[in-house]
Amino acid sequence: MKTLVTTMSALFIGMAQQTAEATVEAVMYLDTEMPCLYYEMLSGTLVVRNNGDDDIKLMDRDTFAYFQLYWFPNMTEQETERYGEAERFSRSSIKKGFDSDVKNNRNLITLGKGESVELKFKNREIDGSDFLRHAHNRRITFAVELYLSPDTWIPVEVHPPIVLAYDVKAIPVTVKNAQWKSGDKWVSRVQTGDTNEFLFVSEGYDRYRLADLHPDDVVTHSNKVITITQKNGKVRTIPEADIPRISAERAEEKRKARQLETKN
Repeated sequence: MKTLVTTMSALFIGMAQQTAEATVEAVMYLDTEMPCLYYEMLSGTLVVRNNGDDDIKLMDRDTFAYFQLYWFPNMTEQETERYGEAERFSRSSIKKGFDSDVKNNRNLITLGKGESVELKFKNREIDGSDFLRHAHNRRITFAVELYLSPDTWIPVEVHPPIVLAYDVKAIPVTVKNAQWKSGDKWVSRVQTGDTNEFLFVSEGYDRYRLADLHPDDVVTHSNKVITITQKNGKVRTIPEADIPRISAERAEEKRKARQLETKN
Protein backbone atom coordinates (compact mmCIF):
# COMPACT_ATOMS: atom_id res chain seq x y z
CA MET A 1 0.00 0.00 0.00
CA LYS A 2 2.87 2.34 0.87
CA THR A 3 4.42 1.71 -2.55
CA LEU A 4 1.12 2.55 -4.25
CA VAL A 5 0.80 5.83 -2.33
CA THR A 6 4.39 6.76 -3.20
CA THR A 7 3.79 5.96 -6.87
CA MET A 8 0.57 7.98 -6.96
CA SER A 9 2.28 10.94 -5.25
CA ALA A 10 5.08 10.87 -7.83
CA LEU A 11 2.47 10.70 -10.60
CA PHE A 12 0.59 13.74 -9.28
CA ILE A 13 3.83 15.69 -8.87
CA GLY A 14 4.82 14.80 -12.45
CA MET A 15 1.44 15.94 -13.76
CA ALA A 16 1.71 19.20 -11.82
CA GLN A 17 5.20 19.74 -13.23
CA GLN A 18 3.99 19.25 -16.81
CA THR A 19 1.02 21.58 -16.23
CA ALA A 20 3.24 24.31 -14.78
CA GLU A 21 5.73 24.03 -17.64
CA ALA A 22 2.89 24.47 -20.11
CA THR A 23 1.37 27.51 -18.38
CA VAL A 24 4.37 29.46 -17.02
CA GLU A 25 6.78 31.22 -19.38
CA ALA A 26 10.22 32.20 -18.09
CA VAL A 27 12.66 34.01 -20.38
CA MET A 28 16.00 35.53 -19.39
CA TYR A 29 17.78 38.30 -21.28
CA LEU A 30 21.44 38.59 -20.30
CA ASP A 31 23.44 41.81 -20.43
CA THR A 32 26.69 39.95 -19.79
CA GLU A 33 28.64 39.21 -22.96
CA MET A 34 29.13 35.59 -23.98
CA PRO A 35 31.31 33.65 -23.75
CA CYS A 36 32.09 34.95 -20.27
CA LEU A 37 34.95 34.23 -17.91
CA TYR A 38 34.26 32.23 -14.76
CA TYR A 39 35.13 35.26 -12.60
CA GLU A 40 32.75 37.61 -14.45
CA MET A 41 29.34 38.33 -12.93
CA LEU A 42 26.03 37.81 -14.72
CA SER A 43 23.47 40.59 -15.05
CA GLY A 44 20.16 40.71 -16.87
CA THR A 45 16.38 40.49 -16.67
CA LEU A 46 14.06 37.57 -16.05
CA VAL A 47 10.58 37.88 -17.55
CA VAL A 48 7.93 35.56 -16.08
CA ARG A 49 4.39 35.24 -17.40
CA ASN A 50 1.58 33.21 -15.85
CA ASN A 51 -0.74 31.76 -18.48
CA GLY A 52 -2.42 29.35 -16.08
CA ASP A 53 -5.46 29.65 -13.86
CA ASP A 54 -3.58 29.30 -10.57
CA ASP A 55 -1.55 32.07 -8.95
CA ILE A 56 2.22 31.66 -8.72
CA LYS A 57 4.63 33.11 -6.18
CA LEU A 58 7.94 34.82 -6.95
CA MET A 59 10.63 36.46 -4.84
CA ASP A 60 10.43 40.24 -4.79
CA ARG A 61 14.06 41.03 -4.04
CA ASP A 62 17.51 41.13 -5.58
CA THR A 63 18.51 37.73 -4.24
CA PHE A 64 15.98 35.80 -6.34
CA ALA A 65 18.80 35.12 -8.82
CA TYR A 66 20.48 33.08 -6.08
CA PHE A 67 17.52 31.65 -4.19
CA GLN A 68 14.82 30.95 -6.78
CA LEU A 69 16.90 30.22 -9.86
CA TYR A 70 19.01 27.09 -10.22
CA TRP A 71 22.01 27.48 -12.55
CA PHE A 72 23.67 24.26 -13.62
CA PRO A 73 26.28 23.14 -16.17
CA ASN A 74 25.36 20.77 -18.96
CA MET A 75 27.69 18.03 -17.80
CA THR A 76 27.53 14.35 -18.56
CA GLU A 77 25.93 11.95 -16.09
CA GLN A 78 29.36 10.61 -15.20
CA GLU A 79 30.68 14.10 -14.41
CA THR A 80 27.64 14.91 -12.31
CA GLU A 81 28.04 11.70 -10.31
CA ARG A 82 31.75 12.35 -9.81
CA TYR A 83 31.64 16.01 -8.87
CA GLY A 84 28.11 16.44 -7.52
CA GLU A 85 26.50 19.88 -7.45
CA ALA A 86 28.59 22.35 -9.44
CA GLU A 87 26.88 25.30 -7.76
CA ARG A 88 26.90 26.27 -4.11
CA PHE A 89 23.11 26.58 -4.21
CA SER A 90 21.64 23.15 -4.95
CA ARG A 91 18.09 22.34 -6.01
CA SER A 92 17.37 21.01 -2.53
CA SER A 93 18.63 24.16 -0.78
CA ILE A 94 16.67 26.42 -3.15
CA LYS A 95 13.51 24.36 -2.63
CA LYS A 96 13.87 24.35 1.16
CA GLY A 97 14.48 28.10 1.39
CA PHE A 98 11.75 29.17 -1.01
CA ASP A 99 9.16 26.77 0.41
CA SER A 100 9.81 28.41 3.77
CA ASP A 101 9.35 31.88 2.26
CA VAL A 102 6.05 30.84 0.71
CA LYS A 103 4.84 29.27 3.96
CA ASN A 104 5.64 32.45 5.89
CA ASN A 105 4.69 34.81 3.04
CA ARG A 106 8.06 36.60 3.12
CA ASN A 107 9.05 39.09 0.40
CA LEU A 108 6.80 37.59 -2.26
CA ILE A 109 4.86 38.86 -5.23
CA THR A 110 1.87 37.04 -6.71
CA LEU A 111 1.23 36.62 -10.41
CA GLY A 112 -2.38 35.93 -11.36
CA LYS A 113 -3.66 34.57 -14.64
CA GLY A 114 -2.30 36.52 -17.60
CA GLU A 115 0.03 38.65 -15.46
CA SER A 116 3.76 39.06 -16.07
CA VAL A 117 6.70 40.67 -14.31
CA GLU A 118 10.28 41.69 -15.09
CA LEU A 119 12.86 40.97 -12.42
CA LYS A 120 16.29 42.53 -12.86
CA PHE A 121 19.45 41.12 -11.35
CA LYS A 122 23.14 42.00 -11.41
CA ASN A 123 26.48 40.67 -10.24
CA ARG A 124 25.35 37.06 -9.97
CA GLU A 125 28.40 34.84 -9.55
CA ILE A 126 27.66 31.67 -11.46
CA ASP A 127 30.55 29.37 -10.63
CA GLY A 128 31.09 27.94 -7.16
CA SER A 129 32.89 24.77 -8.19
CA ASP A 130 36.59 24.00 -7.97
CA PHE A 131 36.03 21.37 -10.66
CA LEU A 132 34.70 23.89 -13.13
CA ARG A 133 37.51 26.31 -12.39
CA HIS A 134 39.89 23.63 -13.58
CA ALA A 135 37.79 22.53 -16.52
CA HIS A 136 40.80 21.75 -18.69
CA ASN A 137 40.43 24.26 -21.50
CA ARG A 138 36.75 23.70 -22.10
CA ARG A 139 33.72 25.83 -22.75
CA ILE A 140 30.78 24.77 -20.61
CA THR A 141 27.21 25.80 -21.29
CA PHE A 142 24.86 26.49 -18.40
CA ALA A 143 21.11 26.06 -18.15
CA VAL A 144 18.71 27.76 -15.72
CA GLU A 145 15.55 26.59 -13.97
CA LEU A 146 13.00 28.62 -12.01
CA TYR A 147 11.61 27.02 -8.87
CA LEU A 148 7.91 27.37 -8.04
CA SER A 149 6.61 26.01 -4.77
CA PRO A 150 5.75 23.22 -4.33
CA ASP A 151 8.03 20.84 -6.25
CA THR A 152 7.96 22.52 -9.67
CA TRP A 153 10.95 23.47 -11.82
CA ILE A 154 10.40 25.59 -14.92
CA PRO A 155 13.04 25.60 -17.69
CA VAL A 156 14.22 29.15 -18.38
CA GLU A 157 14.85 30.23 -21.96
CA VAL A 158 18.12 32.20 -21.91
CA HIS A 159 19.29 34.78 -24.48
CA PRO A 160 22.14 34.64 -25.31
CA PRO A 161 22.94 31.12 -24.05
CA ILE A 162 25.30 31.04 -21.07
CA VAL A 163 28.78 29.85 -22.00
CA LEU A 164 31.66 29.87 -19.53
CA ALA A 165 35.02 29.96 -21.29
CA TYR A 166 37.80 28.13 -19.49
CA ASP A 167 39.83 27.91 -22.68
CA VAL A 168 40.68 31.61 -22.94
CA LYS A 169 44.14 33.05 -22.46
CA ALA A 170 44.57 36.24 -20.46
CA ILE A 171 47.75 38.23 -21.21
CA PRO A 172 48.61 40.76 -18.49
CA VAL A 173 49.11 44.36 -19.58
CA THR A 174 49.57 45.78 -16.11
CA VAL A 175 52.92 44.99 -14.51
CA LYS A 176 52.99 44.57 -10.75
CA ASN A 177 55.70 46.49 -8.94
CA ALA A 178 56.73 47.37 -5.41
CA GLN A 179 54.00 50.02 -5.22
CA TRP A 180 51.20 47.62 -6.28
CA LYS A 181 48.13 47.78 -4.01
CA SER A 182 45.33 45.22 -3.77
CA GLY A 183 42.73 47.76 -4.93
CA ASP A 184 44.63 48.77 -8.06
CA LYS A 185 43.25 48.04 -11.52
CA TRP A 186 44.52 44.94 -13.29
CA VAL A 187 44.46 45.23 -17.08
CA SER A 188 44.73 42.28 -19.45
CA ARG A 189 43.91 41.32 -23.01
CA VAL A 190 41.79 38.18 -23.23
CA GLN A 191 41.94 35.89 -26.26
CA THR A 192 38.64 34.15 -27.12
CA GLY A 193 39.82 32.83 -30.49
CA ASP A 194 42.66 33.00 -32.98
CA THR A 195 41.94 36.64 -33.84
CA ASN A 196 39.31 37.66 -31.27
CA GLU A 197 40.46 39.56 -28.21
CA PHE A 198 39.03 42.07 -25.79
CA LEU A 199 40.48 44.48 -23.26
CA PHE A 200 39.57 43.43 -19.72
CA VAL A 201 39.97 45.28 -16.42
CA SER A 202 39.59 43.88 -12.90
CA GLU A 203 39.28 46.05 -9.83
CA GLY A 204 38.35 44.18 -6.67
CA TYR A 205 35.02 42.50 -7.46
CA ASP A 206 34.33 44.77 -10.44
CA ARG A 207 34.96 43.53 -13.99
CA TYR A 208 34.98 45.67 -17.13
CA ARG A 209 35.21 44.92 -20.85
CA LEU A 210 36.46 48.06 -22.58
CA ALA A 211 37.20 47.34 -26.24
CA ASP A 212 37.58 44.69 -28.91
CA LEU A 213 41.21 44.19 -29.88
CA HIS A 214 43.15 42.94 -32.88
CA PRO A 215 46.27 40.81 -32.25
CA ASP A 216 48.39 43.56 -33.83
CA ASP A 217 47.16 46.19 -31.35
CA VAL A 218 49.67 47.33 -28.74
CA VAL A 219 48.21 47.98 -25.28
CA THR A 220 49.97 49.74 -22.42
CA HIS A 221 48.88 50.80 -18.95
CA SER A 222 50.74 53.48 -17.05
CA ASN A 223 50.06 56.69 -15.11
CA LYS A 224 46.39 55.68 -14.70
CA VAL A 225 45.86 55.65 -18.47
CA ILE A 226 45.32 52.70 -20.82
CA THR A 227 46.60 53.28 -24.36
CA ILE A 228 45.65 51.23 -27.42
CA THR A 229 47.85 51.73 -30.49
CA GLN A 230 46.64 50.14 -33.70
CA LYS A 231 48.87 48.92 -36.52
CA ASN A 232 47.78 51.88 -38.69
CA GLY A 233 49.05 54.29 -36.03
CA LYS A 234 45.65 55.26 -34.63
CA VAL A 235 45.82 55.78 -30.86
CA ARG A 236 43.03 55.54 -28.29
CA THR A 237 43.51 56.51 -24.65
CA ILE A 238 41.26 55.47 -21.76
CA PRO A 239 41.75 57.23 -18.41
CA GLU A 240 41.09 54.95 -15.45
CA ALA A 241 38.37 57.29 -14.23
CA ASP A 242 36.39 56.67 -17.45
CA ILE A 243 36.50 52.87 -17.26
CA PRO A 244 32.98 52.30 -15.77
CA ARG A 245 31.36 54.67 -18.28
CA ILE A 246 33.17 53.25 -21.31
CA SER A 247 32.40 49.69 -20.24
CA ALA A 248 28.69 50.52 -19.78
CA GLU A 249 28.52 52.22 -23.18
CA ARG A 250 30.18 49.25 -24.88
CA ALA A 251 27.79 46.83 -23.14
CA GLU A 252 24.81 48.88 -24.32
CA GLU A 253 26.10 48.85 -27.91
CA LYS A 254 26.52 45.08 -27.75
CA ARG A 255 23.03 44.66 -26.30
CA LYS A 256 21.45 46.71 -29.10
CA ALA A 257 23.41 44.74 -31.70
CA ARG A 258 22.11 41.45 -30.23
CA GLN A 259 18.54 42.77 -30.29
CA LEU A 260 18.94 43.75 -33.95
CA GLU A 261 20.31 40.31 -34.84
CA THR A 262 17.37 38.65 -33.04
CA LYS A 263 14.84 40.73 -34.96
CA ASN A 264 16.50 39.95 -38.28
